Amino acid sequence: MMKKSHLYILILSFLSTPFISAQCYPDRHSTNWFDGWVSCEKSPNPIASYGETHWIMYDLGYNYVLNETKLWNANEPKNLNYGINEFNVDYSLDGVTWTNLGAFNLEQASGLSTYEGSEGPDFNATKARFVLITPTSNFGGDCYGFSELKMSITDPFLVVEEADVFNAMAYPNPFINNVTLRMVSLDENAPVNYALYDILGRTIISNTFNMTEGNDTYELPLHGNTLSIGIYILKITQNEKERSFKLIKKEY
Repeated sequence: MMKKSHLYILILSFLSTPFISAQCYPDRHSTNWFDGWVSCEKSPNPIASYGETHWIMYDLGYNYVLNETKLWNANEPKNLNYGINEFNVDYSLDGVTWTNLGAFNLEQASGLSTYEGSEGPDFNATKARFVLITPTSNFGGDCYGFSELKMSITDPFLVVEEADVFNAMAYPNPFINNVTLRMVSLDENAPVNYALYDILGRTIISNTFNMTEGNDTYELPLHGNTLSIGIYILKITQNEKERSFKLIKKEY
C-alpha cells in the first residue's frame, strides 16, 4: 500500500531577490553579487578523502526522493570567472556515509539579467537528506561560487512505503519549548509513543498520543523551559517501527 505521490520543486537559493515579472525569461537570475554562494577559502570537506576544498552542503531536513535539478552559475558581471566549472555531487542519508552521483560541468553565466541557468544533474529518484557540491575547477577566479540550485523532489509525507510504516519529522530544531511532529502513517489507528532522552541516554519525557484522521501535525510538549541547553534525542515509535531525531535545545 502506498499513499498518493506528488512532485514539487525545492529551491535552494541564498538571499532573496526583488520580484521581477518576465514573460520571455521566467527563470532569469539577477546580476547581484549577493545573490549566491561564494567560497574564497578552502576548508575540510565533509568527505574526508576529498581533503580541503571549496564546498557547499545542503541539509534538507528529511530523506527526500530527489529528481531533476537546475543550476544558475555566478552571474555578477565583474566576477563571472568565479563561477564553478567542474564539480562533484555526492548525497547521503545521514551526513556520514556518502555516495557519489558523478562529476559534472556547469556553463559560465552570461552576466545578463536575462540569464536563465542550465539543466543540472538528475538524481533519478534517489532518496537523500544531504546533498554535497564540491567544485574542482572554475573559470579562472580566486573564489568559487554559483547563484542558485533548484531540485525537483517528491514529498515523503505523501508517499509511505509498507516497510516504513510511517514517515515523521520534528521541528523547529533548534527548539525552545515544545516541538511539532509532522507524521503520516499507514495505520492511523495505532498509538504513537514518543520519548525524549538526554545525551547520556536518560529518559526525560515519555508519553503516547493517538493520531486523528486528516491531521498530520501534532504538538509534543517537551517542556523545554525546564531543560538545559544542549543536545537531546527524540524517539518516535509506532507498530515496532522507530524514528530518532537529534534535537538542540536553545536559549529563549
